[in-house]
Amino acid sequence: MSDHRYNYTSDDLSLTQANSYNLLLQIDANTFSYGIVFKKQLLAWGENYPVEELRDPQILRDILTANYKQVIIGLSSAVFTLMPGNLFDKNRVAAVARLLDVNHHEKVYWQQLTDDNVIIYKVDDSIASAITTLDNQTVNYSAKGWVTIVADSRPNDDEIYLNLSDEKVEVLYFNNRSLRFYNAYTFKNHEELAYYTALAVNEVKLQPHNVTLIISGDINATDRNFTYLAGFFNKVSLNQLAILTLPEQVQSHKVLTLAALTLCASSEEN
Repeated sequence: MSDHRYNYTSDDLSLTQANSYNLLLQIDANTFSYGIVFKKQLLAWGENYPVEELRDPQILRDILTANYKQVIIGLSSAVFTLMPGNLFDKNRVAAVARLLDVNHHEKVYWQQLTDDNVIIYKVDDSIASAITTLDNQTVNYSAKGWVTIVADSRPNDDEIYLNLSDEKVEVLYFNNRSLRFYNAYTFKNHEELAYYTALAVNEVKLQPHNVTLIISGDINATDRNFTYLAGFFNKVSLNQLAILTLPEQVQSHKVLTLAALTLCASSEEN
């Protein structure tokens, strides 16, 4: 787990008005990030908190126990499968889940990821139980908002999108406006990151010298992960897509997947 932790709190934040805010939670196996949003304004952001804090809030007690308009949760999973939407039957989720080798301490979720694809994934019961006390919640796959905002941007066929979190990279590719590839890999260093990226590029039958990588998450243009990728691919840039009004000190690519959860608000919000 990374030792760094970014935080931001606006002077405009007042938890006495929480019933007009949305709380965003992006939860991995061991850590989570949060954001508080009013309309399109980011009022607070924090990352790299232990999941135990969700079960027994101490540091974030005031934030996690406030009465929000809606709590929009994104659950991450290392084990998932995609299925064409026209073949999916929600009554047969249990049968499909056998592909995920689900254990007794795990819970299975499913969601429409794009117009044509359903994602079925599993999370540990300890994560599922940690969010049960949160009122007015809607649960989503963690990358759902990110996939949606990229799709809506009408990506070019030579563009591959990466999102980096703590030792994990998600790779996303659209061709002819349709999702053609989504996968996630764990990596330990810049060389492994480049290897898995090249593996995905080869899988979608592109050549590195023709590919543009557009990256969000835990990365900067000066760090080793970025510069090493830039040595192998035609063009590498930070993702400039934005969905919220952000303060100057918060870079949009750093919070993109968290902010994009706002696109997963319940129908009453839209």
